[in-house]
Amino acid sequence: MVMLDRALCRVLPPMAPTTRSARLSVEVLGVNSKAASSSKGGGVMNLVVKGDVGYEEERSLKVYKAKGSGKAEKGSQRRGRIGVKKDKKVAPVDSEDGMVMDMEDFCSSGGSLAEPSFSESEVMAIRTGLLSWYDRNHRVLPWRINLHSCFENPSYSGGEHDEICKGGKKEASSSGDAATDFEGERAYAVWVSEIMLQQTRVATVISYYQRWMSMWPTVHALAQASQEEVNTVWAGLGYYRRARFLLEGAKKVVQDLGGKFPRTVEELQKVPGIGSYTAGAIGSIAFKQAVPVVDGNVIRVLCRLRAISLNPKASTTVKLFWALASQLVDDHRPGDFNQALMELGATTCTPTSPSCTSCPISSQCTALKLVSRVEKKVASVTCFPMKVLKSAPREEYVAVCIVEREAQSKTEATSSLLLVQRPLKGLLAGLWEFPSAPLGTPDSSEESRLTAMDEYLHDILGIELGRGSYSVIKREEFGTYIHVFSHIRLHMFIQWLQLRREVVEDKNAPRMQSSVVSKWVDLDSMNNLGLTTGVKKVYKMFSALREKQLTSKATKRKRSKVV
Repeated sequence: MVMLDRALCRVLPPMAPTTRSARLSVEVLGVNSKAASSSKGGGVMNLVVKGDVGYEEERSLKVYKAKGSGKAEKGSQRRGRIGVKKDKKVAPVDSEDGMVMDMEDFCSSGGSLAEPSFSESEVMAIRTGLLSWYDRNHRVLPWRINLHSCFENPSYSGGEHDEICKGGKKEASSSGDAATDFEGERAYAVWVSEIMLQQTRVATVISYYQRWMSMWPTVHALAQASQEEVNTVWAGLGYYRRARFLLEGAKKVVQDLGGKFPRTVEELQKVPGIGSYTAGAIGSIAFKQAVPVVDGNVIRVLCRLRAISLNPKASTTVKLFWALASQLVDDHRPGDFNQALMELGATTCTPTSPSCTSCPISSQCTALKLVSRVEKKVASVTCFPMKVLKSAPREEYVAVCIVEREAQSKTEATSSLLLVQRPLKGLLAGLWEFPSAPLGTPDSSEESRLTAMDEYLHDILGIELGRGSYSVIKREEFGTYIHVFSHIRLHMFIQWLQLRREVVEDKNAPRMQSSVVSKWVDLDSMNNLGLTTGVKKVYKMFSALREKQLTSKATKRKRSKVV
């Protein structure tokens, strides 16, 4: 057996695995001596590819000289550069039989990722098929405008610019200030929708988008909003940094750019929160720039079209996706094409249940061709893209305390709850939550959790329990809740602390203590705040317990009166 460089997987013909655990080995039968001695340093190796899944094939592969070598490398125990640049990481090697690696590493585009691009005929076929399919099958969404739609009334909400006639007979003005204003409005709408759609399902986004646009229909309106107002509308959508970037970006567009959105990808990416994907979406959809977009749906479609089985998150692979998407984007309808490509991935070329029979570009799909082979070397197109193992989320533990203060006077109908603002940077930046004290160990006792919260209330908020400022009416730990972020599993031990304050104060005034902002909020106002999903869940648990106990007390009072 010969020791081959891992880069060999880039030039072998496609041999995708039936299972990810399948392995194969490569045996060299001989080298063409004439080619090997060529001054250009080329050669042809006849290989027999043997796999544990029970097949044997003979292939001819072109071999190139390594840099600094006068001729192609020989010998059964030498490493060479075969076709492409040598990878930095060394592939796993079997001590007896030479190199052995996962079969999935050998999946490639038509046999070689050195030539992954589409031919002109493929590009034209994909553009034509995909746009035709999109016009007949696109989802009707409040932020979407398709002037070529086959639907009689493709508008979602019947707004001024959503009223589009069949076949695109009614279009926005193509010249003058009207066209510029229309493009600016489209750019803002696309920007908001694309930011919301990141890591979030379309069905969830629709109501949030409509509420947002009713509050801030233009970038000028958004620029006048406060961060707390934005957080309130965004609450429950997750990934709150996106909301902060929308507000910061709107302020930049209005204050620094005169309210005009940049028209190029390069300039768009100078706006806070707009990266390459969002810039491509705005540029192609709003300004008809022939620029690509690459998101998870696009990656999946491209991987299957070219049977690419490389790590989709690797930087070199990401560059490949952008190059392929750039080659495919339609010059005349770039926005529609990009949306069609994403729509195909979202509705037809799905991760686990693709509908290949209804795919408009199935005849160009290399992965499907591999599945259709008699040898069945690929079990399903779902082998693409490569499955990348996610890092397990880290476990964190906190004590969470719902601090309830009794009404300070007879004029107050309800109690108040204490909320604390999170730091302005980091996870859930600037959002409000109940006081939370970190715990150093997962097996803490209830007593240690109560002590940790006492220290937090005293050191961070300046609240002293039982020393004149507040008297404790009731205290108990009543439940636990695990909230899962993308990278954290947050274990919350929930306490209820009921207080009575002797000195009346202005409860609406935020106060600062050790750089932490806190405020008291009426119970009646809690549901109107922009609270995160985790905080809402904790509050719901508290409300259920409180209501249960109040009902129990009322029942006891009635019974005592009867007696």
